Amino acid sequence: HRLRGASVRMAGQPTMEQMKEAFSCFTDPHYPPGQGTITTRDLRTLVRALGKNPSQEELTKLCNEVDPNGEGNVTFNTFVNVMSLPMRPTESEQELLAAFQAFDKDGNGLLKDQEFALVMRTFGECLTDEEVDILLQESRPFRDPEGMINYRSFAHLLMTGPHHR
Repeated sequence: HRLRGASVRMAGQPTMEQMKEAFSCFTDPHYPPGQGTITTRDLRTLVRALGKNPSQEELTKLCNEVDPNGEGNVTFNTFVNVMSLPMRPTESEQELLAAFQAFDKDGNGLLKDQEFALVMRTFGECLTDEEVDILLQESRPFRDPEGMINYRSFAHLLMTGPHHR
């Protein structure tokens, strides 16, 4: 699944290699990494996947700056420039855990898919249904035998990236 590495938030400023890999997940697969273009919609997803959390207003302004003609295409160099701009970081792990705990009525650290999805759609900058679906797929290793998500472990992965498992 091509989105797997790109959809998990990474801690800190991503490396050029991480940005190339993430960018190539959204371009035509025939292009080598760092070639081709992505849509401004994909730019939004990528920026968030790589640990930045711009507001909707910041995103709109960014898209207007990088795509003044409204063509909807963004090159790798433009994407790298966007990633170098100052933006608020994603929320802290504690804030994410607090959001999950609000839906954990039993206090056992487990959530149903619907509860998890609701938190992910409303926490910080709202995620799209597609982004939430990807996260639900990636939550498989964090499920108990009844299919409930162990949100404490999964929140840690979301906030620190896959290299801290």
